[in-house]
Amino acid sequence: MKLKISKLDAAKRQIEIAIRLYFQDDDPVSIHTLSAAAYNILRDLSKNADVEPMMIKQLFASYIIPGKEKVFIRKVNEAENFFKHADKDQDIALDFDPTLPEFFLLDVVGQYFKLAGKDTPLFKIFRTWFFISHPDLFNFPEEFTQRLLRVAPQVLATA
Repeated sequence: MKLKISKLDAAKRQIEIAIRLYFQDDDPVSIHTLSAAAYNILRDLSKNADVEPMMIKQLFASYIIPGKEKVFIRKVNEAENFFKHADKDQDIALDFDPTLPEFFLLDVVGQYFKLAGKDTPLFKIFRTWFFISHPDLFNFPEEFTQRLLRVAPQVLATA
């Protein structure tokens, strides 16, 4: 039996499996590969939709030195390409930060919502967990932080 799967559904499936693997403390290379694949699908779908671009691109676009855009994109894609290809770098090893997939997952979860107009329970859980786990990265308004702390036990309990 064949499955009929849209690009958006393929990305959703990749994200959900990556999140499950992440919460099981599973292999960060596989998690990154899945989240990067979903990232690419959502990035391409976003080009033809009336939505903001992916967060990684949006956040840094105005800060990149003109002429250095390709260097930035190459660095963002470095691990993904290393894990997919062996045509040029067969004899080297990559210094991979195993927390990198967390940031790709946050980006794809947000972009999926922009494109689909809805979240999955697992996406809500991951986003809540991320914000709670990285308070040093965000300067949210106090009311948002308080609301997040109030709903977090309920959201995380559904895991």
